[in-house]
Amino acid sequence: MYIILYNPLSKNKKAKRTTKRVVDYFKKHHMSFRLKSLLKIKDVEAYYKNTPKDVKILLLGGDGTINTFVNQTIDLAMENEIYLKGNGSGNDFLRSLKAQRPLTQPVMMMKYNDKQRYFMNGSGMGMDGKIAHLVNQATRKNRFNYIINTLRTFFTYKPRYTEVDVDGTLHSFKKAYLVNINSGQFIGGGMRVTPDAELSKDELDILVVHKIPKPLLFLIFASVYLGMHKKLKRYVFHKKGQHVKVTMFSKQIVQCDGETFENVDELEITTTGKRVNFKSYDLEKNT
Repeated sequence: MYIILYNPLSKNKKAKRTTKRVVDYFKKHHMSFRLKSLLKIKDVEAYYKNTPKDVKILLLGGDGTINTFVNQTIDLAMENEIYLKGNGSGNDFLRSLKAQRPLTQPVMMMKYNDKQRYFMNGSGMGMDGKIAHLVNQATRKNRFNYIINTLRTFFTYKPRYTEVDVDGTLHSFKKAYLVNINSGQFIGGGMRVTPDAELSKDELDILVVHKIPKPLLFLIFASVYLGMHKKLKRYVFHKKGQHVKVTMFSKQIVQCDGETFENVDELEITTTGKRVNFKSYDLEKNT
């Protein structure tokens, strides 16, 4: 028995086609299931507590849907098998999950303005947060939209003096454009920003783009899909750690798994020690 959870707002309300395809597949193969909109679950804790342990959960959605699910269930001792199928505009966490297939995945935590948010894939500050904010405001969310808003931000964003503390060691950057702190490899619908990130490990990959002349930002952008930007060590700082504190000394937009928060000048990211067991669901393989 499966419960198929879907977010009707994923991919600008165009998730119906994918959801229908999944439902048709289950019907065709005479698989027992119940379809449930995530927006109609009023009491999240009661809903999952009352779900029998032998019922499998299939979550349809992108990074934002996964993020919401994790934050809603972080304190619940769920024993159900949980599967993911992409149904959003990003699906970046799922890209890493399919490629690496770790048995369990770490949950990270972002602290900002005396608040906190759990995430699975990635977080960022500076130009990265601005791009995510513009993408979220757009009518359509797709890779082309992300590219357009990235280029738009290139021309308008002013680099800031930034301090990044990684596990107690302080790193200073006179002109930083963005700071990414990720658990997964991809952001922005396939940009391989942190190619060395491993979902199986309880550690963060930290990447800072700094002091690069604006015309060369396009070089960073062009190389990031192949993960080649790390070779530009003069402009790209990379480190691994478990506790990261970023200070930009001016109000910025920050993001985690595409969700944005404004008016933040200090960001703290930590590993939590908590892990989940997500599996990729393939209709054709029925797993």
